[in-house]
Amino acid sequence: MEDLDYIEMRQQMAVLKEHLDNQEIVSDQLLREVMKMKTNDINYAKSAVFAAAAIGLVLIPLSALLNVWSLPFAIATCLMVVFCAVATYWIHRPVEQLNFMTSDLASVARVMARFKKHYDNWLHYVAPALLIPWLSWACYEMGWKFAPEGSNPWMMFLPVILGAAIGALIGYRYHRKAVNAAQSILDQIEEV
Repeated sequence: MEDLDYIEMRQQMAVLKEHLDNQEIVSDQLLREVMKMKTNDINYAKSAVFAAAAIGLVLIPLSALLNVWSLPFAIATCLMVVFCAVATYWIHRPVEQLNFMTSDLASVARVMARFKKHYDNWLHYVAPALLIPWLSWACYEMGWKFAPEGSNPWMMFLPVILGAAIGALIGYRYHRKAVNAAQSILDQIEEV
C-alpha cells in the first residue's frame, strides 16, 4: 500500500515538474532590474546631449571671437543649444524620478509612453523647425559673409552640410537608442 502511494506521489511530482518546466516564471524583481538597466540607454542619450551642449557653449563663443561666425549667429546658436539642453532635461525628468523598484507598472508604462511620445515629437517637429533655419543661416555665414576673397561660396558651406549630416546621424542613433529602450520597457510591461 505504501509503495503504491509512493509511486503515485512520484508520478504526480513528475507531472508537476513537467508542468512547471513548461511555464514561464517572471520574477517581479528581475523585471524591475531589467527595466532599470534599460533606462541606462535613455540616460546615456541625455548625457550625450548635455556633453555636446557644454562643448558647444565653449566653442561657439570662441569661434565668434576668432571671426568664424558673426556675434548674432553665435548668440543665437548658444540660445538654441541652451533651449535644447533644457528641453532634454524636461523630457528626461519624469524618467529620472521613477523608482523602478517601488513604482507600480502602470505608472512606469505611462511615464515611458509619454517619454517616447515627447522624444518622437521632438525629432519630427521641433528639430526640423530649429535646424532648417539655423543651417540656412550657417551656410550664409560660412559661404558668403565670412568666405575668403575669391572662394566659391558653394564650396565654403559644404563643411557645414557635411557636419550637419554627421551630427544628424549621431543624434538619430542616440534618439533611436533611447526610444527603443522606452519601447522595450513598455513591451516588457505589456507581457506581464
